[in-house]
Amino acid sequence: MNCFSIRNKVYDILRSISDNKLDIVCLSETWLKLNESVIEREISELGFHIISVPRSSRGGGVAILLRKEYHHIEKKNKFSSFECAEALITRRGCKPVRIVAVYRPPTTSTITFLDEFETYLKLICPYSALIPLL
Repeated sequence: MNCFSIRNKVYDILRSISDNKLDIVCLSETWLKLNESVIEREISELGFHIISVPRSSRGGGVAILLRKEYHHIEKKNKFSSFECAEALITRRGCKPVRIVAVYRPPTTSTITFLDEFETYLKLICPYSALIPLL
């Protein structure tokens, strides 16, 4: 979901997630900055974890929201051509699932993005977790 700034839409986004009975949502264009603990606290109080990769400049940023009952390991990756948040979700008796939120700013080189994204996929594909690409 491209939210064009989560700051003023937290409750609307979480209401939509609840109304549609979603457990996990990937967000792009969160426009969050480093240490925006107020937003993270609001999301937490409403029953969700947030894995956020903010941008230091205006715009951009990706996040994964997932219900608190999901155990997860988060990973924040650094690439020059795209932003990436990753969660490895584990549940007892189930195979792990890797969720990845990716955003490529329109100003970045397509060739650089494809090269870096291929490298990233090669890094995560050897693992046994399922990888849904959205």
